[in-house]
Amino acid sequence: MKTVIIFAAILAYSIALPTFGTLQSAGVMGRLLCQGKPYVNAKVKLYDIDTLDVDDLMAEGKSDKNGEFRLVGNETEYTTIDPKLNVNF
Repeated sequence: MKTVIIFAAILAYSIALPTFGTLQSAGVMGRLLCQGKPYVNAKVKLYDIDTLDVDDLMAEGKSDKNGEFRLVGNETEYTTIDPKLNVNF
C-alpha cells in the first residue's frame, strides 16, 4: 500500500511541476548578413538555457528575404529565464 501511495505522489508531482513558477517572456529581432548581403532562410531558435535538464525551445523561425527575423517566446520557470539564440546557416 505504501508503494502505491508513494508512486501516486511522485506521479502527481511530476504532472503538476510544469505549472509551478512564473511565466516569463523573451524576444529577439535582428538582421543576418553575409559579406554585406542578406542571409535568407537561416534557421533561428530561441531557447531558455536550463542547468539541470534539457534547454527549453521557446520559439523558432527563419530569416526572410531581407535577412531579418523576429522571435518571441515564453516559459514557466522557478528562476529567471536565461535566453539563448541559436542561428544555423
